[in-house]
Amino acid sequence: MGAGAVGLASLTPTLSARAETSAAPASESGAVLLPLFNNEAFNGQISFCLGGASSHTAEIGEVMRAVQQINKVTGNPSTNATTTADFDTLISTFVDLGDRQERLARSAGRGERVTYRQRMMRASSYMAQSLFFVLGGSSPNDEAEFYRICQRRWLRSAEMFERPVEPFSVPSRYGEIPCYFFPSPVGSGPRPTLIVSSGSDGQLVECMTFGVTDGLERGYNVVLFEGPGQMKLLFEDEITFTPDWNHVVGPILDAVRQRNDVGRVGLVGVSFGGMLSSRAAAKLDLAATVLMPAAWNMTYVWADQKDMNLVKKTHRAPEKDKQQARKGLNEGFAQAWSRMPRTAQWTFYKRGEIFSRKVLREARAGQPVSDYYSLLENMLPFVYSRDYAKITRPIMLTRNQGDQFFNGGQGDPPTPTTGRFDQPNYAYNLLESVPKKHRRLVNFTTRQGASLHDQPLAPQWANEVMFGWLGKYLR
Repeated sequence: MGAGAVGLASLTPTLSARAETSAAPASESGAVLLPLFNNEAFNGQISFCLGGASSHTAEIGEVMRAVQQINKVTGNPSTNATTTADFDTLISTFVDLGDRQERLARSAGRGERVTYRQRMMRASSYMAQSLFFVLGGSSPNDEAEFYRICQRRWLRSAEMFERPVEPFSVPSRYGEIPCYFFPSPVGSGPRPTLIVSSGSDGQLVECMTFGVTDGLERGYNVVLFEGPGQMKLLFEDEITFTPDWNHVVGPILDAVRQRNDVGRVGLVGVSFGGMLSSRAAAKLDLAATVLMPAAWNMTYVWADQKDMNLVKKTHRAPEKDKQQARKGLNEGFAQAWSRMPRTAQWTFYKRGEIFSRKVLREARAGQPVSDYYSLLENMLPFVYSRDYAKITRPIMLTRNQGDQFFNGGQGDPPTPTTGRFDQPNYAYNLLESVPKKHRRLVNFTTRQGASLHDQPLAPQWANEVMFGWLGKYLR
């Protein structure tokens, strides 16, 4: 996710369609290092924003001041007490902050390259915060425009690096995939090259902390892209995720290898991108892969396991039985919708739009999700146990203490009934075709400041570990 930024880094639905809502289970004791908001989704996302300061995508003082302003207006409500007006306050606060940074960047001028770049990068990052929550506010149809502003600012900033970003695109079965090549600022000849795959909700500005800034400093080329379910392909073209990430990364890999400044190529998948990239690792000729964190089954990430199991049991049933199950589930969900807290409604919108064009359009129109059954059914193909078993090349998996999504909750035993598998550990055990010396599972912990999904407050530590391992295979 991103990551709350870059992935499934906020509240997942905890509501069975037939039950009253409840808050998402709290993370492991002590895992939340900086409780600035009582709303868990707000707090998770703002943690990613703060972590971006190490890559100049945020200024800690600016963000903390914004948090003060938001809490003064909203009263800092709990997750279930947050209203549409509270979402609006957060959205407008970060829109204003981003607009101010863009004005300051323009006043400095492109002649002040570093100042312009950093201010425009922050302007993009602050719009990313508003974009993340826009579906919970009173103007959800602003989503595509927020994306365009966020992306425009990021690209203006990326053009001001010592060696500017080089946009390109590749054809795919999902349409043209926008890509961005950051050439290494040091060295010459073929350089180690890293393709970074974002997850379900991270914008490119938020990817800077997941290997771009630190990779460039280490002499790597770095490639970013906007795949199906992400950025332009989602927000403008309304193309949702595909489980076949090999068909997304493959054309990019082929194009990158045509360059004479590209040596060995690796892949890092972030959040949901980590799950998706396991298929790319199994099917493509990559020198090494990092899945940060690792997971293998989307259906177990979804907290509403009762209804997910119903869909699993009935989606291949005789049509009459399937339609009866669909009707009952959707009617129950419709009855529950008006009783849901606004954060829960936003969660279904945010997590649903990446799998269903219908949900995306309903979310932007402020309408209830009308076909919950199909939304869950669309997640069923995102299972990667067979892919992990087929991986043969070097691979590093990561796991976060207190991960809200991939670790299976509050230490509950991993059972098929609850779906609460510890996904990284399970995924590591599936790597039966990778020699032990070429596979690694890294645990990021609270003691390191690297707890929670995607270690939002410890990007430098994570990158130090990642590049320390990658260097053995890409250099």
